[in-house]
Amino acid sequence: MLKLVGVGIWVILVTAGATFASSYLNHSAGNAAADPEDLGVEQVTSELTSIPIIRGGDVTGYIILQLSFAADKALLDQKKVDALPYLKDSAFRIIFTNTDVDFRHLKPGDLDKLTGAIATDANSRLGMKLVRQVLFQQLNYVRKEDIRTNWINGQNNAN
Repeated sequence: MLKLVGVGIWVILVTAGATFASSYLNHSAGNAAADPEDLGVEQVTSELTSIPIIRGGDVTGYIILQLSFAADKALLDQKKVDALPYLKDSAFRIIFTNTDVDFRHLKPGDLDKLTGAIATDANSRLGMKLVRQVLFQQLNYVRKEDIRTNWINGQNNAN
């Protein structure tokens, strides 16, 4: 009878120890693999920028834009380099090289294509998923003829 009680206590102790060990190991492994805490986003706004639109070898107009980037705050704080020049350069390259979008006649999905491409390019160049969203603060298309007409009219008024 004493052996039976001893075996019962031994089984209880082994079961309790195994349960404790598995929960301890599972908890510590879960903490190590967990993503860093999401600190939200920080708005990074560029200054007003003009980008020439070239079609058929000629400048047809200029895009005047100001962008705002929703950047991951935790990654932005870790970054040792200022991310804004990379973000602006990605926007310039995507808009300058994009021949699919006709800025004189924008379609509903054009802006989504541009913002998605800018975010993807910026994240790949920075080597991390820093940009969560790209927002247009201002977007204007000015035809080349309008710039010259306004400049010439402005010159004549100044004299």
